[in-house]
Order: sequence, then C-alpha cells, then structure tokens
Amino acid sequence: MSSVVVILCYVISLSLIVVNVNKFMHIFQQSFYEIDEFFPAIKTTKSAKIQVYEIALLILAVLSYFIVYFLLLYAALSVLCAYMTINHRPVAKKKFVYTSRVKITFAIIFLIIIASIFGVYHISVYESSLVVFIVLSLYKYVSIGIMLLGNILAQPILKLINLRYIKEAKKIIASNNNMKIIGITGSYGKTSTKNIVTSLLEEKYITVMTPKSYNTTLGVVKTIREEIKPYTEVFVCEMGAARLGEIKEICNIVKPDISVITSIGPQHLTSFKSMDNIVKGKFEIITNAKNDAIAVLNVDNEYIQKGIELYAKEKNIIDFSLNNNSRYRVENIKMSDKGSIFDVIDGDTKITVETKLLGKHNIYNIVCAIAIARELDMTIEEIKRGIKKIKPVEHRLELKTMGGILALDDAFNSNPEGSKAAIETLCMFKDKYKVLVTPGMIELGEKTNELNEKFGEYASVLDCVILVGDATTQYIKKGLENKGFKNYIIVNDIYAAFSKLQEIQISHKNLIALFENDLPDSYIK
Repeated sequence: MSSVVVILCYVISLSLIVVNVNKFMHIFQQSFYEIDEFFPAIKTTKSAKIQVYEIALLILAVLSYFIVYFLLLYAALSVLCAYMTINHRPVAKKKFVYTSRVKITFAIIFLIIIASIFGVYHISVYESSLVVFIVLSLYKYVSIGIMLLGNILAQPILKLINLRYIKEAKKIIASNNNMKIIGITGSYGKTSTKNIVTSLLEEKYITVMTPKSYNTTLGVVKTIREEIKPYTEVFVCEMGAARLGEIKEICNIVKPDISVITSIGPQHLTSFKSMDNIVKGKFEIITNAKNDAIAVLNVDNEYIQKGIELYAKEKNIIDFSLNNNSRYRVENIKMSDKGSIFDVIDGDTKITVETKLLGKHNIYNIVCAIAIARELDMTIEEIKRGIKKIKPVEHRLELKTMGGILALDDAFNSNPEGSKAAIETLCMFKDKYKVLVTPGMIELGEKTNELNEKFGEYASVLDCVILVGDATTQYIKKGLENKGFKNYIIVNDIYAAFSKLQEIQISHKNLIALFENDLPDSYIK
C-alpha cells in the first residue's frame, strides 16, 4: 500500500481528532480553562467514556499493523466515529464562544497537526507509521492531550495580548475618575444582584454593567474597553473567582467605591480547597477596594459574619438582613404566583416593595440594591420605579411555560442555599402538584455527596421528584429515602424527564415543575 494511502487515512483520523478537540475545548471553556475542573466535568458527563465502536476502531488499528489493508476499514470506521461525535452530542445550553484564546489555541493545534502529517509522511517504514494509527484509535484521549498542549503553548502569546488589553482598560478607568464603581461578588447571587442594581441605578444614572457572566479578569477588561464611555456615571462590575487572588486581580483594574458580597457558601470547593479560603477570596473585593469604599453585606450569612471579623473590622460597612438587627431589614413578606411584596426598613424610612421576582434570595438582592441606590442619593420614588422594571434573570427561578408545563426554571443554580430556597419557593404554590427535576449539585468538593443527600431530605416535602442521570442523584435518592419518600423517578436525560412530566400531567393537571441545577459543561446527561 502506498504512502499516499497511509497519509489519506491519517488525514481522516486527524479529522476525527479535530472534531473531538472542538468538543473538549467547549467543555474546557465552561470549566473556566481550569484543568482541575475540566477532568471532573468530563468524568461527570461521561464525555470520555469508551464506546463499543471505539473498541472496534482500536482492534482494526492493531490488525492493520499486521495486514495493512485493514487500514481502509479503520478509515471508514473513523468517519463513523466523527459522525457519532457530531450528531449524538447533547444540545448545549451555553454555546461555544470562539474567543481570542480559543482561536489562538486552535491555530497552534492546527500547526501541531500539520507538523504531524509531514512527520508521518517521512516515516519510511510502514510498520512504524501504522503504530501511529493504534495511538490515534484512542482518539478521545489524544484529543484531550492535543487540546491541553495547544492551551499550554498558547499561554505566552495570550499573556502578551492580555497585558496590552489590561493596560488599555486601566487607562480608560483612570480617565473616568468621576465614575462610581460597584463591585459585586459572592458564591451565588452575583448575576441576579448585578441586574437588579443596574435596573435601579438606571433610573437616575448612565450605567454600564458586565454582561451575562463576564465576571473574569478578561471579561471585565473586555467590558471596559467596549462599553465604558466618557459619560458613563456608574460601572456595575460582577467579579467571579474559583481561586484565591482572582478577585484581587480584577480589583487591581477596577477598585470599587462600593463592594458587595451577596453570600458565601461551599461553591468551587474543589479549587478553593477550604471554606476559609473561600471566605478570604470573597473578601478580596473589600480588602482591595478604594480606601474610603463602602461594603454592603448580607449579615444573615454566617461566613460573611466570620469574614467581617477577620478582614473588615475597620471598613465602612452597611449591613442588611431578613433575620438580624441590621441597618436594612425586611418585614411583612408576602409571596404568590404573581410575585413578592415586602417592606424594607432603614431607620424611620419604610419602602414597600412590589416585584414580579420570586424567592427569598431575590428579596436579599433587592434589599442590597436599595442600600446601594440610597448611598448614591436616589429618591424613594426613583427606587420604586426601578424595582417595578426588574425582570427575572433567565434560568434563575424564572416562572414560565416549558413544553406546555408550568415551570420554575432554576437551571443555572448549583448551590445548597439556592436549591433550598428554590424548593421553599415551589412550596408556596399550595394548590399545585409539585415536581422537582434535577441532576443534582456539583462543584462542592468533598461535601458533594453529603450536600446532595441533604438536598434530597429537604426535597421530600414535594409530591414527586425526577432525578436526571446517576452521577450525583444516588445521594439525593438516599436523602429522599431517609425521609421515607418513595415517589421518585430516575431518567437518563432531560428529554426523558420532559416525557415523564407530560405523563404525570395527564393525571395532575395542576402540575408545576422546578428545574433545579445544571452540570458544569452545560450538558444534562
């Protein structure tokens, strides 16, 4: 068999590699380009699990070493594997974004592949070249290796580009010295609070916020470079972190005038390693703010109380709560399927709030926003107008109809406190048949199993539970059974869950379903 045929088969194999590199790069992106989050993600979603046809590919590769004509069958099966990768991939809730980082990485991967083609072409001994196909038959693992290598080799280029962008962003911030900067972080509630704060402040000020989940250093830099104008009066900046030092890095670019910590809990425990590190990491938004900055803090949260003692004793703190004796407190909470009504008390001032938002956590977010608005000299009338314009954040306890089913969509939630609050909100629908649909909680480190079991225990007050997949739901099942709850169903994916809901709705016309939590790479499997 000629070397041309070997090269042709090799190109087909590399096409299979490229398809899988694209898939794993998508997961890597949604794992924040962190290796210690990437590998648990692919394990959880079984993305690297070996299929029967992949074993057949390995067998053909081995056979082609002895009988070279098996290589043609190997190439044909490679085409099938590529088809299976493309057409049997679950629909992603978060699209793959081809950022500068991704483009540069792919360019380097392309060069690696071109170099490898020349290398194989110049191998004169067929037996040596055919060994390569045995390696390539393990295409999923080869794809992961090439993808990670490309990312490593891209780092020097990315650092140079990023330094230039950061310098440009700092220059823009320095030129807008009258602009107020509000930094918002927390284990959960960041995005909702950011949207609510922005909605209120827009009643009086020209306001820019970091869009969607642009809460990394480069996401913040991109927002500054593209959105901040000389006339911008307020910049609401969401700051995310999975490690110590990440919020400090953002604060070195945008030092807040007002720092907000919405909540602290066991989120990203895998990367933070301990709750003490999470507390320290979140309080970087206060310890690295401007010298005269204000800190707006939810003192119902025990970890925030601990952080105040450790890192913020000398800071100018404005506290708020639903349960404690704080400056801003809440009274007379009433909820229905039309929204929430409650009073916010600040000394002798009472603000009656009416909102379409549901859930206790949204009350915290609104009170936080009111505290910020009053610090920026907004009137009560301006605040009330702003609150009425607040819309639910997509996939965050959003009441809507999904496939003919009344649903509370909380699909982007993935933390114990938020999950419990979502179930409490579902329980307020007294006249409904209440169903929970969940794949369980992830990114909780060594506490994942324990917290999912507790999740099952407090979900036992519902009428029915549909568990999606088997990665973490076995512990939810255990928690349900601890409470004597038996009306649960286990399905393979979200599509099967919808089918079950439609079956249940035949006998329970008053059904309402809570879709709770999501997987790290945004596939529910």
